[in-house]
Amino acid sequence: MRRPTEWTLIDTETTGLFAPIHVVEVAAVRMRGWEPMGETYQAFLDHDIEIPPEAEAIHGYDRAFLRRHGAPPREVHGAFRDFLGDRPICAHNLSYDLDRCLLPEWSRLRVGTEHARGFCTVKLARRALPELKFHGMGLLTRKFGLIRPKAHAALADAQATAQLVTEVLAPRLRGTSFEDFAALVRFSEMDRKRAVKALSGQRA
Repeated sequence: MRRPTEWTLIDTETTGLFAPIHVVEVAAVRMRGWEPMGETYQAFLDHDIEIPPEAEAIHGYDRAFLRRHGAPPREVHGAFRDFLGDRPICAHNLSYDLDRCLLPEWSRLRVGTEHARGFCTVKLARRALPELKFHGMGLLTRKFGLIRPKAHAALADAQATAQLVTEVLAPRLRGTSFEDFAALVRFSEMDRKRAVKALSGQRA
């Protein structure tokens, strides 16, 4: 990025896809420009509720595990918000992790909902990698050999997304007008035809 911006890549593990959604793990990787800064955050949350079997089957966390390893949700989110600071928040499926999970939980727990919104790396991958039909993390991990020791572990997923940004997306976008952070946000929101045309025109 021409003017390196500090931002954060986040990931969550939750109790499911439908409200009320409870976050059971949060993680984040701090980024500066295209590169990780080396600072990370990860924590489990104990809401003291039963975890639906379909959610446990995905991430492997049951109520007993979260009782042993989790902390009170308000405490975790307070520390998490401190880690995020005023840096823009990005994620691989930002509308889920931020809009459907974190913002409602922050509001429910009254820990504040102010945030700086960044880009969704799924959308950014769709625009930067138009030759691929699908852009889920599982496919991208296999396609590009990303390091992801455990799927659906929040920190491992956030770190794999950081690697995607650094090693796959950055080489596609360096030297274009989409290096600036604000321009990346706009590029990720473009319709497909316009994005392909804009990127190919700069490579001609």
